[in-house]
Amino acid sequence: MLKGFSKKNFSDLRNYSEYQVLSQKIFIRVLTIIGLPIFIIFGIQDLYQSQYFSAGIALIMFLTLCFLIFDLNRKPEVQRSYSSQKIIIRFLLIIFIFYFLYVIGFEKSLSKAPWFLIFPVLIFSIANNKETLVWIFCIAAILVPLLFHANLDSSPDEIFRLKVRLLIIFGVLTSVTFITTAIIRSVIGNLIDSKKEIHNTNLRLNNEIKERNKAEEQIQASEKKFREIIEDVSGISIQGYDEQRKVIFWNQASEKLYGYTEQEALGKKIDDLIVPSGMREQIQGLIQKWIEYGEKIPAKEVELIDKNGNIVPVFSSHVMHETPQGKERFCIDIDLTELKLAQEEKIKAQQIAGEHEKLALVGQIAGKMAHDFNNILGIIMGNTELSLLDCKDAETRKTLELIFEQTLRGKNLTRNLVAFAKDQEPRREFFRIYDKIDLVLSLLKIDLKEIELIKEDKPGVPDLLADPGMIEHALVNLVQNSIHALSMVDQPRIIIRTYCLRNNICLEIEDNGCGIPKEHLEKIYEPSFTLKGSCDVTGSYKTGIKGTGYGMSNIKKYIKQHKGSIFVESVFGSGTKFTINLPVIKKELTNEEKTQIQKKITHFEKYILLVEDETAISDIQYRILTQEPCNHKVDIAQNGQIAMDLFKRNEYDVVSLDYVLPGKINGMDVYHHIRKADKTLPILFVSGNINFLESIKELKQKDPYIDHQSKPCQNKNYVYSINRLLKRKLTIS
Repeated sequence: MLKGFSKKNFSDLRNYSEYQVLSQKIFIRVLTIIGLPIFIIFGIQDLYQSQYFSAGIALIMFLTLCFLIFDLNRKPEVQRSYSSQKIIIRFLLIIFIFYFLYVIGFEKSLSKAPWFLIFPVLIFSIANNKETLVWIFCIAAILVPLLFHANLDSSPDEIFRLKVRLLIIFGVLTSVTFITTAIIRSVIGNLIDSKKEIHNTNLRLNNEIKERNKAEEQIQASEKKFREIIEDVSGISIQGYDEQRKVIFWNQASEKLYGYTEQEALGKKIDDLIVPSGMREQIQGLIQKWIEYGEKIPAKEVELIDKNGNIVPVFSSHVMHETPQGKERFCIDIDLTELKLAQEEKIKAQQIAGEHEKLALVGQIAGKMAHDFNNILGIIMGNTELSLLDCKDAETRKTLELIFEQTLRGKNLTRNLVAFAKDQEPRREFFRIYDKIDLVLSLLKIDLKEIELIKEDKPGVPDLLADPGMIEHALVNLVQNSIHALSMVDQPRIIIRTYCLRNNICLEIEDNGCGIPKEHLEKIYEPSFTLKGSCDVTGSYKTGIKGTGYGMSNIKKYIKQHKGSIFVESVFGSGTKFTINLPVIKKELTNEEKTQIQKKITHFEKYILLVEDETAISDIQYRILTQEPCNHKVDIAQNGQIAMDLFKRNEYDVVSLDYVLPGKINGMDVYHHIRKADKTLPILFVSGNINFLESIKELKQKDPYIDHQSKPCQNKNYVYSINRLLKRKLTIS
């Protein structure tokens, strides 16, 4: 009878209505188990006693139970509905109560008993779906008559007693079964409702988790995209720091700008990486104010330092980001090196232009008069030398010697004046600085014979790529100035030092002479400025020593043309030291430079036209371009005409072009010739000519396919410029 009702049936219930159906089926099976044998027995017994009315009622209840159990065992899709089964059960209930009351009332003359009032109330409760009242009145219909019929056990009719007891048992069991199922149904209904609520809550939580995961994925995707973008920004350095100022983010542009790799930077304090020692307390205070009080660090230009201690000018701005781990700060640094260089070049060009304008008249006069003046000096000098050979009179000889010395001074003055006024580009070649110093000391050996001369030459100084004449002229002026400064000193001494420091050839000329007053140190490089002769207000120089005022100006000009520097240290009355630094230009790339170039350049094995008349420079450029890692193919042209002929016959990827070339065709002529045939061929100008430096800026604005390097330039910078031009052509195209 209970077939099909397993644990699975209960676990599969999804809602309260399903359990109602199941509990009703259980109730029907219990009714049939108890009622079928009782009502078939009662029907047979009533027929046997010829009580046809009660037998008919018992038979109706028996058939109703048979119909219910038959319907229950059919397939679910053809079974009667829950409501139909419920109506049949109620019908059965009314018949049962009527039968029960009939048996104990009519058979024993109890028709006037008050319990018959229960019958219409029961029918009303069933009709109005008052299920609880139905079962209360059912129990009352069974128990109340028994209270009024207390002598049931004294009845001599055993069959009657048995029938009543069986009906009572059926009614009580049926009622208990219903009440039990109702209680269980209520409890399980609540459990099912709770389960449903939990299920709905789980669904809602799952949806929220999915939405949160989706949002997190979107945030992660957005963060990944943001990181990829800022990683790819090649010109903008972005670093992230936490509240302890430790690096948490370091993009590739930061690696290039500051020299630290991401692995080296992460976890380190910003103070220890790129902040100069003099700025650290200020930066720490600004960051702390931002974190505690929200005072944002203003965007401005600052000078930071790279891994090698070099100054890096940047425009720095900052943003703050709140995270669960604390506040994160991101610095966005834009490299201003090129802008600063451009500004410096502009200022220098303006200064040069001003100097040129101021001294234009001097240059014109010097150029026109130098030849004739030297001819006059030559005639005077020659006749004076001849007269000295034949002169016997001491006084006359002394006068002739004075005339000869003054002609030498006049010749030197003319030389300095012409060198100052004339814009002459250096003609570079490799030579040993030791040899040039020895040559100058030999020329001035007569003036040096009363002076203690100390030479300190450190080994390992490479050959210098420079104009030998300009360096010689600069050394003559410096040593001669020291000789003059020692004219009033009892124990005169000159120390000349040569050494190599940080890729520079360094030369020091130190004396223990009269020194230079502090107020005049800034003026010594000005044209026509001198402290000798009539300008010697301190009496520091011996009578007769005079200066031209152009020696130091020419020295500074020569050094700047070679991209070097000159410094002076002087204490009035104690001595002076001049230090000259000239860049080392190697004849080929070092292994370290090759490694750096290999990482940075992207163009190899190109066809290059090299236009350069100085063999020392063209040899270096040819070597670094054709060897590893560049492996370019290079043609060399030593003048403009050869360059034009080679360009006509070949198709080049880039041209390296000197501005000053021998003959009638200069670098600009070659440039215009190339542009007539090819508007986009990359051209790198390599020149230190002052006039060209003033015009190249305007030319670069009109032509994006050109660039410029001043002579002398570092080998790796030369390679980078060529690679940058090739890359720019691809970008613009």
